Amino acid sequence: MLTHLRLLYLFENNLSGTIPRSLTNLSKLNTLSLFENQISGNIPWEIGTKLSDLKLLILWGNQLSGDIPNSLGNCSSLEILYLDANQLGGTVPMELGKLNFLARLRLDSNKLVSDNTNTLAFLTALTNCSHLRELALANNSFTGILPTSIGQLSSNLNALALQGNMISGSLPQQIANLTNLTYLNLGNNLFSGNNPSGIKRFHVLEELFLRRNNLEGAIPSEIGQMQHLGLLSLHHNQLSGKIPDSVCQSQQLRRLYLHHNKLSGEIPVSLEGCQKLELLDLSYNKLGGKIPVEVIASLKNLQFYLNLSWNSLQGTLPQEMSKIVMAQAIDISGNRLTGVIPISLGDCTALEHLNLSHNVFVGQIPDSLSKLRNLLEMDLSFNNFSGQISEAGLFPNRTVVILLMGNTGLCGPKIYSLPPCPNLTQRKHSPLKKVVLSVVGTIGFVLCCFVIGILWRLKISRQQVRTSSFIFRMLGYPKFSHQDLVIATSGFDESNLLGVGNFGSVYKGILRDRKIVAIKIFNLQNEEAQKSFKRVCKLLGRIRHRNLIRITSAFFYPDLKGLVLVFACNGSLEKHLYPDRDDEGFCKLGLRECLSIAVDVAHGMEYLHHNCPLQIVHCDLKPSNVLLDANMTALVTDFGISRLTTTNSIDSLSTTTFALRGSIGYIAPQYGLGGNVSIKGDVYSYGILILEMVTRKRPSDDMFVGDMSLQKWVRSAFPDRLAEIVDSGLWRDMNENMEDNKCLIYFIHVGLLCSSESPREKPSIIDICNTLEMLKTSLMGGAAASNITSIISELLENTNPTGTGTGTLASDSQSSTF
Repeated sequence: MLTHLRLLYLFENNLSGTIPRSLTNLSKLNTLSLFENQISGNIPWEIGTKLSDLKLLILWGNQLSGDIPNSLGNCSSLEILYLDANQLGGTVPMELGKLNFLARLRLDSNKLVSDNTNTLAFLTALTNCSHLRELALANNSFTGILPTSIGQLSSNLNALALQGNMISGSLPQQIANLTNLTYLNLGNNLFSGNNPSGIKRFHVLEELFLRRNNLEGAIPSEIGQMQHLGLLSLHHNQLSGKIPDSVCQSQQLRRLYLHHNKLSGEIPVSLEGCQKLELLDLSYNKLGGKIPVEVIASLKNLQFYLNLSWNSLQGTLPQEMSKIVMAQAIDISGNRLTGVIPISLGDCTALEHLNLSHNVFVGQIPDSLSKLRNLLEMDLSFNNFSGQISEAGLFPNRTVVILLMGNTGLCGPKIYSLPPCPNLTQRKHSPLKKVVLSVVGTIGFVLCCFVIGILWRLKISRQQVRTSSFIFRMLGYPKFSHQDLVIATSGFDESNLLGVGNFGSVYKGILRDRKIVAIKIFNLQNEEAQKSFKRVCKLLGRIRHRNLIRITSAFFYPDLKGLVLVFACNGSLEKHLYPDRDDEGFCKLGLRECLSIAVDVAHGMEYLHHNCPLQIVHCDLKPSNVLLDANMTALVTDFGISRLTTTNSIDSLSTTTFALRGSIGYIAPQYGLGGNVSIKGDVYSYGILILEMVTRKRPSDDMFVGDMSLQKWVRSAFPDRLAEIVDSGLWRDMNENMEDNKCLIYFIHVGLLCSSESPREKPSIIDICNTLEMLKTSLMGGAAASNITSIISELLENTNPTGTGTGTLASDSQSSTF
């Protein structure tokens, strides 16, 4: 018996069955971590009676059922208790209030209920936990009202999550006593009444979710006193009155959701103060007046979407729309806007979706819209546009979904369901005959469209079902119904949105078995996204490696298709390099963490390049496509534009013509010269990844203009002036001994070699793995420390960082075919 065992980690396996009671005989145990398994049954009562030294109990992401044992209240040293994403029922034990050292309590995504008196009395008991910092109770079946004692929870509490329950009544004013909250989510409940004016006391609050309740009255002006507020979600309530001018007093506001309320008045010009807005949704309200030019001109950082649809806005569309150059979607449909579409709208080159339907726009559709090179869908229906659309269409070289119905003055190709443009030499018909022909033609056209639509729908549905069944039958992955996916993501609510890309969106989901996953939804309107989906499906059964994201299933329905992926709880490498929150605006990754991540990524790429049944070139390696799991193990993800080799060559895909894809700054320069897809292209991206981790500078940073690039900037200071280029946080954490400094130099040198412009001078990923493994061992003080110096010293002698030599790492028996 391991009587002195203190730490037991068995997480992220396929363990099943129940938790053995004999485990509780390990009386010295202070950490028990079994999360992300398939363990079922009850939590043994003995855990609370025999494991008195327990400090961390982490059981989330299993299939545990039954009640939470009262005996856990006896674990007097317990600091972290994670029981979320299980099937636990019953009430929350009052005994948890005895845990004086409890700092983090997660019980969300279970089947917990209120007690027989329909109260949340356990919250009162938890006020005794004076060290409590995080309390997550979301997505359960709690009812009743919030007790006023909620304001007596720990003054250290910085995160409170109660969304997805059935809690009713008004919000108690006492909740404003929790002045150290940075995250408060009370959404998807039954709260009513007005917002408490005391919210001004949330001085450090960064994210406030009150969406999908029955809140009434005006938005309190005190909301502007929350100076750190970055996200405000009040949508789907009954809020009325004007949008207060104070909203943008918080200059950190990045996402503002006020849609589906009863807000009236004009859009306040004061919104121009929200200089950092990335998303603005004011749709489905009663807003009137003109769209303020000042507000539109200020939305230079809007990255996601602007939605002003279904209000009563009037006037013209401002010329300043050209300022919203980063937005992916603009929806101003369902208003009373007049005039012509401004030519400047064509400057919004990042737009993928544009909806100006159901307005009173007139004139011709401007040719400048053809400059929207990323556009996937444009809805201009039900306006008063006129003029002729050429037979080549608005976007002759691209497939874009365009809706133009309801514009009686337009004529053009049948693909837009428009009447043919009149032939002036054609014999004129009498007015009566014109009417008759028009009516008969319209009826015939509608009937034909109806019949064709039904037949096409049936054909597509059958094809999709066959395709979906084939994928699942061949690969043996579990099926998910459409309803399963909707429930898992709370109706694809934005609170579960993990990210948005060119091909679709990724949501956090909780499945029926309480397992947490990531669900990627592909954009059905994007032809490239559909190709991407098919390409990923081809890889489903072919790749499996500890450093590659695991795809657990795929789904294919007429209106929804995508992937179910393993959830990486620590997010992307990009989010660690560039934290969102201003009070944590520095990177916390030290040299050891950066090197460990680099080694993991290298092993993942080595598998794709050399050990996979079919060799794969990733084509889009960058920090946002590197995810980190609970152990900070790196997982390479997003194979949407990957390429498979069809030959035995390990250097290039000569059978594939490579369109310049991927992300600017990470694409190998040779691709721009028409080179074939090559594993050396991935090596180049990997080198940029290393340099970005060390410098915390994006290759697209504004400082890199003209001939200057990230690589040239690093080379200019390498190796004697590293303090000028290395991230200050990383440099500050460096030890003063020479070994750490040598490791940093070697690490940067590998990045420079990989990102050299000539493909012949790039090392193979196998050599990179071997070298970085030794470098990692050296940094950790391992036995290989004496070997690494001689190997990389030889490398430094034979290959200089300007990329003109061919050293140990740079040599490669395979010739390049760029």
